This record gives sequence, structure tokens and C-alpha cells, in this order.
Amino acid sequence: MSEVAKFPARYKELENELLPSKGNQSERVSGSGESSPIPVRLETLNLRAGAMSIPLMEHEAKMREIRHEMKITWNGDRRRDELARIILTTQYIVKRSEWIHSEYGEADKLATTIITTTNKIKMVLGHKSEDIVLGKCPTISDEGRPCGASLKVNPTQLESSLEVKCKVCNTIWTSDKWRLLGRMLDA
Repeated sequence: MSEVAKFPARYKELENELLPSKGNQSERVSGSGESSPIPVRLETLNLRAGAMSIPLMEHEAKMREIRHEMKITWNGDRRRDELARIILTTQYIVKRSEWIHSEYGEADKLATTIITTTNKIKMVLGHKSEDIVLGKCPTISDEGRPCGASLKVNPTQLESSLEVKCKVCNTIWTSDKWRLLGRMLDA
């Protein structure tokens, strides 16, 4: 839920991406190579025009119905204020995160929405993953084949955990094992 709390700030960061596109790097209005580029990237416009708030608001409406809470009506200026919608919806979700984890039947879909939206925002803003690839997972499967999935570690998270978990076979590598594994794979 920590990522969803960052959405209002990310929305503001996206404003800088609304600067006009330059030359051939921009998207074209039509299929013709002769058409003029549009002034901004479509993904930026999409995120600033509802792609952040609408999916979250749909989950909020479902949660309010389940919890028998008052329904939010967006009218007048509030309907057009995308930032206000993002702020109120993310606050609602963050404040009920414990209930979401334990009671909300679509918590997995909400998590997917948050992760997908976060990845789109990061892509538009040019943020790249900080993960470092250690090598391929050498765990041998029941069929006798190596897993082969990339083992990655985020250096900023090493203070909280010294373990690396393979995302395919779920093998957990402790710090001493993955450091040795890294040396073996480099040899």
C-alpha cells in the first residue's frame, strides 16, 4: 500500500512530462509518416486524465458498498479535479489497508492495479529498476533441469533482508549462498 500513497506526488511529477514532444521522438496523430507529432506522449495524458484514479475509485466504490459506507458523488469542480480524486481515493485505501488485506475479496486485483499503474508511471518518468541480476538460478527441478530464472536483488532492500528468492521456483538463497553463487557464475 506504500506505493498507492505516493500516487498524488507521482501525479504532480507527471506534469513535467507534459512538455511538448520533440521531432521524431513523439507519437504521430495518424498512421501517415507525414502527419505532425502530437505535443505530448499519449501515456502521460492517459495517466493524468483518469488512468490513475478511475481503477482505484472503482475499488473504493466496491469497498464502500461491502462496508456499508456512504457513496462518494463527484460533482461540479470536484469531478474535474483529478488530483483531488487521487488524493481522496488513495487516503481511503491506505487508511483501510489492514481491512483490505484481511477482508476485501478483490485485494489481489487491487494490488495488480496498483503495481501496473506504478510501473506505467515509472516508465513515463524514466525510472528504471534498481535490481541487480546475480545470475541464473541453478536449482534443479524434479525433471532434472535447472530453473534458469534470473536471480535479482534490490540493493536498497539489503538492510531489511539478506535473502534472495527465486520468483520461479521459490528457492530462497541466504546471503552467503547467493554471494558464493555469484562468484561461481562469474567463474
